[in-house]
Amino acid sequence: MDNNKNVTKWYSLAGVWFGGIVSVPALLVGSTLINSLSFGNSLLAGLIGFSFVVLFMSLLSIAAVVQRKPTVKLAASSFGEDGAKVIVGLVIGLSTLGWFGIQSNIAGASFSKILFEVYHIDLPIWLSSIFWGIIMVITAVFGFKYLKWLNYIAVPAIIILLIYGLIITFQNHDWNEIIAFKPTQNMSLLQAIGFTIGFISVGGVISPDYNRFAASKKDAVLGSIVGIVPSAMCLLAIGAILAITQGTYDIVEIFSSLGFPFFAMSILILATWTSNVMNMYSSGLAFNNLLKLPDTSRSKTTLFVGLVGILLASLGILSHFMSFISILTITITPIAGVVISDYYITKSYSEKTLPINWKGIISWGIGVLIMLLMDSQIKNILGIAASMTFYYLLQKFLKI
Repeated sequence: MDNNKNVTKWYSLAGVWFGGIVSVPALLVGSTLINSLSFGNSLLAGLIGFSFVVLFMSLLSIAAVVQRKPTVKLAASSFGEDGAKVIVGLVIGLSTLGWFGIQSNIAGASFSKILFEVYHIDLPIWLSSIFWGIIMVITAVFGFKYLKWLNYIAVPAIIILLIYGLIITFQNHDWNEIIAFKPTQNMSLLQAIGFTIGFISVGGVISPDYNRFAASKKDAVLGSIVGIVPSAMCLLAIGAILAITQGTYDIVEIFSSLGFPFFAMSILILATWTSNVMNMYSSGLAFNNLLKLPDTSRSKTTLFVGLVGILLASLGILSHFMSFISILTITITPIAGVVISDYYITKSYSEKTLPINWKGIISWGIGVLIMLLMDSQIKNILGIAASMTFYYLLQKFLKI
């Protein structure tokens, strides 16, 4: 146990999670939900979904604080050392790769919008997405150490842009218009809850990577709650409000219509750039570990993975945003179910790990299968419950 690092208070952790939440995809969740739900139901779906993730995130974080271990090492007891590297590493690597494609697509669409509206140059979005994807990959490979300086500019800039957007919005619209809004499409509340779960499910599962250094279990839990729920709810609400008042659910179109499109789109690109470099760095690192390559190969792995992400961006992965979120929910939340069952329910957590623990892998697979095949609107909750239950049953009755 590393007591020297046992110094991070809850407000520091909250700041880390706040910085991760304040991003373009968080706004995209609000603008997507409001297409099919009322404003009130969009907020309710967000509150339930975000709270559900913070619940299992807190359980994982408490275990991480006690053991002082990151996600993959914490999962080694239930998945086996190699099993955890493959399952958890692959899921994290693919999910961050998908996020990279989506955010590169957003940056590309924003850049094409700037060129057209300011200079009347019609650059195809796919080509613009490739251009910005290359810049972001190069930053992740060679300029990662300078990222914090971009963050110092980007996070305050997007907050100022959001405040400006709300001020402009409420000069011409009132609150009654927001409350009375009727969506053109229809989505069930439970489906919307699953969508919001998917948005931060990756953060929930990898939370031990950050929260293991909390000063106490209370700090880990409080930092997660304060850092995620209020900020995620605010960004969801702002995304929904802007979508309602600007008459479009396209996040690029929304910011373009606020006035000063050059500055608005530039901030959007900057904010996307900073968070997307993190996505590419995490994805490259995950695949490098997964392939058991030396640390010196990380740059080459990141570059290769980045080319795949650029391809996804050029193919317009942004238009499949909801499908991507659904895949994240299906594959990630059962991981949390297995680890929580191992640590809290079966109390079988052990420092002595097998290379492969088939009980954990089978339980995870059953959770994924249930979420994949079921039509039930509560399958997102059933998946994590199933992985917990099956792991408990296998541990109790299968002595291998």
